[in-house]
Amino acid sequence: MPDTMSDPQIYRDPLRDLIRSTLEFYERFGIKPIPEDMEKVFLEEVHEFIEAVQLGQDKHHMAEEAADVIVTIIGLCYAADIDPDHMIRQLYTVMDKNAAKTHDTHAFIDGKIRRRAPKADG
Repeated sequence: MPDTMSDPQIYRDPLRDLIRSTLEFYERFGIKPIPEDMEKVFLEEVHEFIEAVQLGQDKHHMAEEAADVIVTIIGLCYAADIDPDHMIRQLYTVMDKNAAKTHDTHAFIDGKIRRRAPKADG
């Protein structure tokens, strides 16, 4: 069997791999996380990522902290009994919604791309 970790030419599904790895992690420890605990862990990981970015730490460290955030999101979804396939379908829904946004419908306001206010008739 080829080594998919060191050969980037081999197709992988990193999101499904990460979900599987995260669920196996909890299974290995024989636990089912609860939302309240995972909320705290998620916020901790988000703060660590933000700190790494604000301090301008090396890109490798920032990417590692970002990956930790994604893993804790998966853990929080698991704790909330969100089916991984449902989560993946919702990712595609969000991607489709974002692809449909244009300069006519949205604008960059206060650090976020937001829906434009409807034009007043007048």
